[in-house]
Amino acid sequence: MLGVEQQLKEAYVQSGRVRMVFNPVLNHGDRSYVTHQGAECAGEQNSFWDFREFLYAQQDRLWTGDVRATVKELAVEAGLDAAAFNRCLDEQRYYDRVDQQDALRRANGIRSQPSFAINGDIRVGPAPFEAFAQVLDEKLAAAQ
Repeated sequence: MLGVEQQLKEAYVQSGRVRMVFNPVLNHGDRSYVTHQGAECAGEQNSFWDFREFLYAQQDRLWTGDVRATVKELAVEAGLDAAAFNRCLDEQRYYDRVDQQDALRRANGIRSQPSFAINGDIRVGPAPFEAFAQVLDEKLAAAQ
């Protein structure tokens, strides 16, 4: 989905026609909480989306050992300011936000991964760019 996500950003998000929002899925306990908080901490350095993609690419490393230490190592590898990142993660600055976003996702009926809410329509499962483009174009046309 990351390739399709990049196409959507280029075709719709960068122009300001569509806003992309990521909601965490906390199905894996502490590992989920730590990685999602890590993405939020990276956001303080304007790197939310880049670090989120980096975490996906490195996800095999997140399943063994101390997940907090691994996320901190990955932040260094991603070129983030380690001291600021570690402080944010250690303070669990975004714990409540991540928890609330997950609750909102569940309240909106999004239970499967990946799922996409497009102005009230929930689409489940991966799809090619063209399928998203069709839905987005229809929604954008209806909004005019």
